[in-house]
Amino acid sequence: MPGDIPSDSQIVRVCLPHDLLRRLDRSLDWHESSRRQKASRNAAIRQALSTWLDDQEQHAGLVALHALRRQFLVAYQSLSNGRNPVVIHRLRHVLPWPRERCDAVVEGLRAAHEVELESGESGGLSTQMIYDSYQVHGQLYVTLRLLD
Repeated sequence: MPGDIPSDSQIVRVCLPHDLLRRLDRSLDWHESSRRQKASRNAAIRQALSTWLDDQEQHAGLVALHALRRQFLVAYQSLSNGRNPVVIHRLRHVLPWPRERCDAVVEGLRAAHEVELESGESGGLSTQMIYDSYQVHGQLYVTLRLLD
């Protein structure tokens, strides 16, 4: 399970019933013994909440392809000043999506030839900006432009 805590996280205090904690501990014990990987309660809870929210968004229709494209276009237009390219790391901050969802939408638009990705050098970018850009097959893409 991922143990990395994003730099923009916030501590939330939650009281869990004892039976739920026992189930969580059994799951972590199984995970550690079967996969030989140590996992913390916090990482497991973050992963479970993320999975649950993904499922809820799916049921609500918030992640339907047409809804995602519409949200993406609204975010793009809010940053583009017309038809100018948009810096990808800024686009990620406007979209309230998990990283994987944003990457999937960008890749789908790229595969459909609806966007053009422009590569860039990492020299002038912070570590966070590089992380929040789009990277695929070892190539760093910094800006994105909608095609007509």
